[in-house]
Amino acid sequence: MITYSKDQIEKEEKYNKIVVPKGGEFHLVLADGSEIWLNAESTLQYFVHDIAKERVVYLQGEAYFKIAKNEQRPFKIISGEHEVKVLGTEFNVNAYLGAPMIYTTLIEGKVNVGVVNRPDIGQVLQENGRQSVYNPNNKSISLRHVDPRIYTAWKDGYFIFRYSTLREVMQQLSRWYDFEYEVPDMLLDKYHFSGEFKRFDNLDRVLEIIRSTGIPFVLDIKNGKVIIREEA
Repeated sequence: MITYSKDQIEKEEKYNKIVVPKGGEFHLVLADGSEIWLNAESTLQYFVHDIAKERVVYLQGEAYFKIAKNEQRPFKIISGEHEVKVLGTEFNVNAYLGAPMIYTTLIEGKVNVGVVNRPDIGQVLQENGRQSVYNPNNKSISLRHVDPRIYTAWKDGYFIFRYSTLREVMQQLSRWYDFEYEVPDMLLDKYHFSGEFKRFDNLDRVLEIIRSTGIPFVLDIKNGKVIIREEA
């Protein structure tokens, strides 16, 4: 955890970068009082002294935000071309590099979700449990209702899966437990899983629970790599 304050007077804004590796997490308190929780395999560039006209941070990965309200100076989170603009609120942004979609889940308050330098594209989230889904290929933004606990459980030390594909499950587990995996593509999207785990549970136990739910796969672990294949 790092906490900044406004005690030091600077003439120009400086930016720092935090890189959270697989298996890690981080809690950051900015100089304006905003709090940010970073999930595993995430990168954040953030302002240090809070003196610029705009409060802007740059995210790659996943983070939970609790933003200090300042109506004169909106807070922006930029992930590639995706942009979230807020005044004071709580929400989660999932914007991992290479992922097909970017998800913004509102917990409290109001946010504007849009595209950098495209004021004609945007959606407003102002209802708890509302989520925007941004498609970077066609720059479209759709809205849906979700259970926000599923998307913020990581911050509280849990994994929650609701009819998630094996692909989604393995992506999340591998980021946290820091392992490589080898699974045929047909299995990754063929099977679905629902369940809850503590993030600090033993990986072997978690994988065995998944297998015991009826997903018919054989599991091996060799040289730190998890190998999954369908039962004959």
